[in-house]
This record gives sequence, C-alpha cells and structure tokens, in this order.
Amino acid sequence: MRAPAAQPDTEPNHAMQLDLTFQLTLQGRFRDLALWLPVPQDTPHQRRLALESAGNHAGLALHRDPQHGAPILFVRWPGVQDDPRLTVATHMETQAVNCDLAQARADAPLPDDARRYLEASAHLPVAGAVRSRAEAITQGLDSPADKLRALYGWVLAHAQRRFDVAWCGLGDVPAMLAAGEFCGKCVDINSLLVALCRAAGLPARTVLGIRAAPSRFDPALGAAGDVTQALHTRAEVYLGGLGWVPADPADALKLADAGAPDALQREVNAYLLGGAEANWVAYNHARDFPLEPPAMGGPLNFFTAPYAETGGIPLTIEAGSPGYSIFSRPAGS
Repeated sequence: MRAPAAQPDTEPNHAMQLDLTFQLTLQGRFRDLALWLPVPQDTPHQRRLALESAGNHAGLALHRDPQHGAPILFVRWPGVQDDPRLTVATHMETQAVNCDLAQARADAPLPDDARRYLEASAHLPVAGAVRSRAEAITQGLDSPADKLRALYGWVLAHAQRRFDVAWCGLGDVPAMLAAGEFCGKCVDINSLLVALCRAAGLPARTVLGIRAAPSRFDPALGAAGDVTQALHTRAEVYLGGLGWVPADPADALKLADAGAPDALQREVNAYLLGGAEANWVAYNHARDFPLEPPAMGGPLNFFTAPYAETGGIPLTIEAGSPGYSIFSRPAGS
C-alpha cells in the first residue's frame, strides 16, 4: 500500500523555513586535507538566513566560482590531521514557484546574464544531433513558451528512468545521443531538456540541489530527516516577462515509476512545467566548471556533493560514504 503524501500548505505563494545540516566525520590520518562543500545559494525563491560551522578544521572561507557564482565553502586541515570532522548548518527560507507560461513575452529583451546559458559545454552540446532534434520538435513554433511546452512534452514522451544508473546520473548528453537512448536519472533527463532548449534558442540550465521536506503530491518527491541520498536536479528555462521558469520532466517520470494514479500523474506533469514546490533547496547551477580556489583534480561536471583532496589527490566522499550525512528538519522543531 502506498503511503499517503504529507500535506503542507498548498497556496501558490507557500513558503517554509528549514534547517539543513551537513556532517562529516572521517576516520584515520590525513595530510593537507582540503574540502570544497556546496552550500545553498540565494535566489528569488530561497534565502540562506544563517550559516554556522563547527569542527576541528584550521581554516574555512566562503567562495564563489567566477563562472556561475556557485557558493563554495572551502575548508582546510593543513599538515597532519587525525579524524577530521565538520558540521555545517544552514537555516533556509524557501518559496514555491508558480509561473504562468501564458504571461511570457516573446518580445522582451534577453539579459546578458541569461545569454551564457545558450552556449555549449562539455556535457551540454547545442550543435549537431541535438540541434537537429530540437529543430524538428519545435518546427512551426514561434514563441519561446510554445517551444518550451513542445520540448518538455517530447522529453516526457521519450525519456525513461534507469534504475541501474548510480545516484542522479552524469548528465552526459553526448553519450545519450550516441547511444540513441534517452535514459537515466534526474541529472540525465533534465540535462537532455536543457541541451534541447539551448539548441532551440532558449537559455536553459540545470539547477542542482536536495529534497529537504515532504511533497504535497507524493512521498517519492520529498521527505525530511536523513536526506543524504535525496539529491535532485531540476531544469530552468529563461522566458521573457517571467525570468527563470522551472521545468522538471525527471520528477514527472519518477512519479510514474512510483505507481502514482493516472490523474495525479497528469496533474504533476502539468505542474512541473512552470511550478515547483518549496520542499527543495538549490545548491547551484554550475556545470563543467573549475572550483574556487582551484583544485588539483580540475573542473567538475557538477557540484552537489563535497569534493575533497588529501595531499592533492582526490578523496571520494559521496552519499553512502562512511561518516557523511545530511539532515533536514522544519525550522524550530
């Protein structure tokens, strides 16, 4: 029997406050340990109200990558350190998003900071096969909103979730196109939408974050407590008159895989084009970018989990690694 979904306030402007706590406790002796940690960004729909830290580190500073402005907490344990530990608590306020695509303005000028999200990157191509497919899907359509509707509908109809893909996937659109299979997890499926949108002339980006509270629709779309493995990536597409509009075909497909009733699937499919619940916290929209300060390992595909190096050698820390956890709870509870 499917568990009933929690039912928070469903008003369009619903906001919530929550505490998101990152904990890292490593066992053993490490030399010149450095850690780059993603922390939530400030956006029109979320604010980082407080950030506190504790641990046995020697240095800690908040940086931003120069390309996307992703907030990066850089932590150092210089020399030799036994059993490094770190706790970072963020107090967040998040807001639901509801965009009416009918209000988009095709004649609105495109701001310079949106133009960069028309460009290709290593995992998000805009030419060749992806452009041909985007042009075929949007043929005969003039307005950006109509193009977005068509591309979103195409991804819903043709993409599939693959349960053997680790975590959220890699978002490697060239590999998906080469294989001829539009399969994967949230990073893969929403990266496909982003690449198609860019190829069709719509600025688009993946936004990487974490589920931090229950969903009003279904337990598959959100929970609280131990959220270490609750990473989730959305897409955003820029439309004149509206700004950055959320689009999440990956979660629509996840709900179908969870066995939700057809009526609920149709409701969520429509809602996730322009709408987003307040139960998710965005880290950043950085893809194929160098960390700040620079890491020996070079650029990252994306940044949702801590990246660490000991003596300049990468150290794997991910969901499931011993001593790494993230907890979420409603503020004040």
